[in-house]
Amino acid sequence: MKLNPQGLIPTLVDGEHAVFETAAIALYLGQKYGRLVPAADDAVAYSRCLQWMFYLSNTLHADLRVQFYSDRYRPEGTSPEDFLSKIRARVFGHFSLLNDELQKHASGSWLLGEELSVCDFYLAGLARWSALYPQGQAIDSEQLLSLPALNNFLTRMEQFPAVSRSIADQSVFGGLLRYPDPPDLPPAMITG
Repeated sequence: MKLNPQGLIPTLVDGEHAVFETAAIALYLGQKYGRLVPAADDAVAYSRCLQWMFYLSNTLHADLRVQFYSDRYRPEGTSPEDFLSKIRARVFGHFSLLNDELQKHASGSWLLGEELSVCDFYLAGLARWSALYPQGQAIDSEQLLSLPALNNFLTRMEQFPAVSRSIADQSVFGGLLRYPDPPDLPPAMITG
């Protein structure tokens, strides 16, 4: 609780400084290392980065949390199947919007355009989680990959050597982003 008042992960400790919330951590690291975040003095590029980070965090990630823990969020009197079906449709709608944004840019570009950013790595992680959790009830990978620009984006992200190294370092085997395999861990260790 000292590092993160919510008592949740992720929390990054960098020396004496602690940062929590996924988007805040990504932006902090981008600023610290001068990579993957547009310079703050380029107000247009920086605001585009912030708007998509906020969308990923406050809209897509928030609804994925509801999908993961649907029993915690389901209104009383609503069937589990109906509630999960509705939230999956909302999540798919968010990915459809992101697909449309990716299609606005030239093939082979990223969420913000030509420059790879922290938004791309966050989106890739969210796509992976959406197809994995809750196990047996997640969005179907084929449905997600029916979005052509998103499918192309995930294919390119999988080809990054740094992504492959990171996945290997985390002992994640099998499909990475497009057809992810669930980790070989007890469910309580994965989603709490």
